[in-house]
Amino acid sequence: MNSTNQDIIRRKTSQRDLVLEAVCNGNHLSAREIFALVSDKKRMSFGTVYRNLQILEEEGEIVPIKADPELLHYDRRRDRHHHLHCTQCGKVFDIPVPYRPEFDTEAAEESGFTIDSHAITFEGLCRDCKTQGEISL
Repeated sequence: MNSTNQDIIRRKTSQRDLVLEAVCNGNHLSAREIFALVSDKKRMSFGTVYRNLQILEEEGEIVPIKADPELLHYDRRRDRHHHLHCTQCGKVFDIPVPYRPEFDTEAAEESGFTIDSHAITFEGLCRDCKTQGEISL
């Protein structure tokens, strides 16, 4: 019998519940930030947190955000939406700009690719970092 990821049934664990809770209550946290939050509540290794993030991603419960090329962040929102990435503090935010499926069509026509979706990440300074920069001038 062939087994696919969809055929795998994983038991629910308190560790995975804590990781999911941290993602839900946080704002686009990295694995290290999630680890810091959950390890205060329950003894857990970074590897365990990371494995549970991978499982939650495979199960469609969370979505990884590749805003920072060196650090994944995780999002509970699974709808198509865009992000802002602060290049100073590294935080990631949702931006209320509508998803535009016509971008997929245009990119497909221009490239010959079959486009499933797109993700746009705007980069710059968040309000806090911008304010701190203005104060230090």
